[in-house]
Amino acid sequence: MIGALWTGISGLSSHQKALDNESNNIANVNTVGYKSSRISFADQMYQSKIGKGSIVQDAEKLYVQGNTKITGVEYDMMLEGDGFFTVINKNTLGTAESFYTRAGNFRMGDNGTLQDAGGNEVQGWIMSPIDATKDVTSTNPNTSVFTNEYNKMLGSKIIRHGTFVETITAKATDYNVTAKSDSTTVFSGDGAKSKSSKVADIEAAIKDYNAWLQKLKEEPDAASANSIAQISQIDFLSGTNSIIGKDGDRVKVVIDGQTISQNFIVTNSTAPFRQELWDSLTVAERTAEGLIDPATPDTDPNYQAMIAAYDKAAGKIETYKALSDLISNRLPVEATMAIDDTKLGTFNTTTNYENSTKLSDMMKGIIQIKSLIPGQEFKITEVSEQSGNQIAQGNYQSTSLASKGSGIAAVNTSKDALSRLISGKQQDVYTVKDLGLTNTTPNENFEYSITIYDKEKGMNVPIPNDNGNPPVATPVGLTGVTTIDLAVSKINNDAELSKYVEARNVNGNLVIQTKNDNYDVEFSGNLVATTPATPTPIEVNKNYSGREGAGAEFLEIKTTVDQTASKGSIQLRLDTLNISDSPFGEFSVDSTGLITMKQDGAEFAIGQAAVARFNNNRGLEPTGNNLFAKTSESGDPIYNINNNKTAEVRGKALELSNADLSESLVNLMIFQRAFEANAKSITTSDELLNTLINLKR
Repeated sequence: MIGALWTGISGLSSHQKALDNESNNIANVNTVGYKSSRISFADQMYQSKIGKGSIVQDAEKLYVQGNTKITGVEYDMMLEGDGFFTVINKNTLGTAESFYTRAGNFRMGDNGTLQDAGGNEVQGWIMSPIDATKDVTSTNPNTSVFTNEYNKMLGSKIIRHGTFVETITAKATDYNVTAKSDSTTVFSGDGAKSKSSKVADIEAAIKDYNAWLQKLKEEPDAASANSIAQISQIDFLSGTNSIIGKDGDRVKVVIDGQTISQNFIVTNSTAPFRQELWDSLTVAERTAEGLIDPATPDTDPNYQAMIAAYDKAAGKIETYKALSDLISNRLPVEATMAIDDTKLGTFNTTTNYENSTKLSDMMKGIIQIKSLIPGQEFKITEVSEQSGNQIAQGNYQSTSLASKGSGIAAVNTSKDALSRLISGKQQDVYTVKDLGLTNTTPNENFEYSITIYDKEKGMNVPIPNDNGNPPVATPVGLTGVTTIDLAVSKINNDAELSKYVEARNVNGNLVIQTKNDNYDVEFSGNLVATTPATPTPIEVNKNYSGREGAGAEFLEIKTTVDQTASKGSIQLRLDTLNISDSPFGEFSVDSTGLITMKQDGAEFAIGQAAVARFNNNRGLEPTGNNLFAKTSESGDPIYNINNNKTAEVRGKALELSNADLSESLVNLMIFQRAFEANAKSITTSDELLNTLINLKR
């Protein structure tokens, strides 16, 4: 009977635990991500084949999927399948303990990290720190994050590689506002473009840039090769073969089926033009053009014929220049008057050509056309001159064929082309009049220096300088400058200046511009006339100077989430991540746990929530607050690249408790009856024991 008492007591104890467990299930019927538990009863040891009651062997968690609740809350996440979110609890001592949870009711913490409702930080593969020298391409050395000024979205793509996720995003300041037409007074025949054509070129380059980004997204590990821009030349058979020379004549070129023609521009030659052309031509060239000494007096019977010959030559030059400007403005190309490196007007694909607005060079009628978009081909099908019913066919060729690249190198060449169009070289222009070369007592001696941003030093420096700390400018002496060509030569021959800028004679004007490798930086020139009068600063000509491109700023930022790196707390603030000066964006998560923030049309991959799996989920230890801790029974957490073979993540949704209220209520009644029955066995045994005691009396 004593045994029956202890057996009943064990039944009371085990069913009390069962009631406690079921009460806990009922209490957590609305707890997000809660996993219900069930009691496993076991009978106790036997004596003479009679058991000694029951015990609770285990209160095991049931890791079955809970129902889904669509919340629409951006930070809410749920897991569909096997796995757990990982969080850490940082204490005041600076140490952290890892826990695991199915509850995805997350939020942004005060420090910008993704946290659960208890303030524990969600762990995952975090965005690598941005390296300003490798991950940022900026035409403004003072800007490496997106600001409100960068309001033109150029392209944004998230690219998944094997072990990392890369985001490439580019923006620009408003090039529609900053773009200005090039002055045709100075730059006609030298790639002069209107404001609208500059904007059209940028739009075409943006389309190309996005196409390459999309290809990289589709084939992230494709072989990498640069795209090559097409460079072609057209030749109007100038000299004795040219037939234009009067009103109504025209020159024509057909490119990509588009006819671009220019009527002959009737031009009255000036005395300086006649003398310059005469001096620059060879005897044979003068004869071919029918030119005689411009010093011929007006009383000479050949005077009018001389003027007519020079007028015809001037008209041809203006016509060729105007056609090159038309080509530049109709297509995303740069068309310039050009000459071969032999200066002879030869025409073959093995020859190098360079821009030239020298009168004798432009008389040869060669126009070079460079594609502004690498890899984009253009086809020339006709070059001709027409005078009345007479047509003279010209020639065309390509010294560089268009070649489409692949992979990240193709993206980069497209990006560089787009950046150049948006920013463009700075061009400081000084006319002959600005320089005082036409004064009664002309200036002949000058000093020149610049202040320019040095990319390697990361600071503005004067050039040339004394190499001091700080460096002090030591201007270059330009002595004996009587012509623009002499000024060009002396500037370009200075070893220090030539590292940063180059001088050119463009249509008789001094143009000082940045070089190809530092096209995006700005400089301030300091030109001083030192003789014959008191040293006088010469201001750059504001009417003609500016940027070759649109004069806006370009900024591209690359971010990387490395899935082979160690995991950490996922930061959500874009300003803390050095992406933008505006901290917040639109949060989103995909099925792999990749977290993105969208801001002003750009989407950035900033981290990936890590989903942990365990060999034995039931070995995890519940610690409260929807958290579990690993144990020796559960084993260490297992993580897979890109969360492969784990639960899928679903955003803006939560996993509900898998506790079944109706089942729990039924279980309560069952356990209550069992408890009462065990109590009855105790009272019955007690009554029998009392009867035995009474028998003794």
